[in-house]
Amino acid sequence: MEKWSSREDKALVKLYSVCGFQWITISHMLGTKSAYQCAQRWRNALQPGINTNSFTLFEREAVKELYCIHGARWSRISSCLPGRTPEMVKAVWEQMQAEERIRVQMSIQKLLN
Repeated sequence: MEKWSSREDKALVKLYSVCGFQWITISHMLGTKSAYQCAQRWRNALQPGINTNSFTLFEREAVKELYCIHGARWSRISSCLPGRTPEMVKAVWEQMQAEERIRVQMSIQKLLN
């Protein structure tokens, strides 16, 4: 899948303002992406109100706590974090899990040495 160009992003925003959620129509008018790609790009990157900054320490802790309550219900968790999409929450959770695995491996190595 090709990366979105800034020209495509601008066109998608403009087409959305005219067509709304008519992703098939937008896709045909854009001509370079599928309806699914257009919808995903809008929801995950271009929709007003999305916070594309790195997760704060507070948000990362909230994700941990909310995961304990809701499990892998990313939509439910993201609804508690304004500006964060389910995909963003899942990605930061997976990143935190990878970081934890590395910490555990390093601790084991220290014990064995």
